Amino acid sequence: MLLLQEKRAEKRLQVNLPVTYSFVVGNDTITGNSSTTNLSDSGLCFYADMPLKMGLRLRILLNDIWDDSKECQVRWCIKQHNQYRIGVAF
Repeated sequence: MLLLQEKRAEKRLQVNLPVTYSFVVGNDTITGNSSTTNLSDSGLCFYADMPLKMGLRLRILLNDIWDDSKECQVRWCIKQHNQYRIGVAF
């Protein structure tokens, strides 16, 4: 049996919280609302209706736990059914 080694530095908590994300394309700001799947001190995973490119810089807001938005960067994006799972690092 092959066991994969965990690469994350921080333990992630499985949480389902509302999240708002935004990013700039040209002169336009694109905003979306979704929910998280997990969260740590160094990143989170959430669902989006559109694919987001690796390296894209976002603003993420979790009103339930943060007073202000955080800047982050997309690390990976996987299509899952009709949505995309997005992993970001702070």
